[in-house]
Amino acid sequence: MLKEVLKEIDKADYISKPNIAMKLNKSENLIEDAFSQLIRMGYIKEDDNNINNCDIGCGSCPYANSCNKIPVKSIIITEKGEKLLNR
Repeated sequence: MLKEVLKEIDKADYISKPNIAMKLNKSENLIEDAFSQLIRMGYIKEDDNNINNCDIGCGSCPYANSCNKIPVKSIIITEKGEKLLNR
């Protein structure tokens, strides 16, 4: 199931654990656990997108309205995760 979750992460434009749970017909808790396992195993990592250190002008930044107000996390598939997807 971890590979299925990883595939859904790879396909998604916007990663939503509830959407992944619905697509895979699994509980959100199970998907949350899968994310934790994928992180622990090094297949994905969370990026806090440290907005304070960005080099994009606020006029062109999609996060300009929420800068420093809402922490934005993104999921990145690691090189190890890419190798698993290509198997």
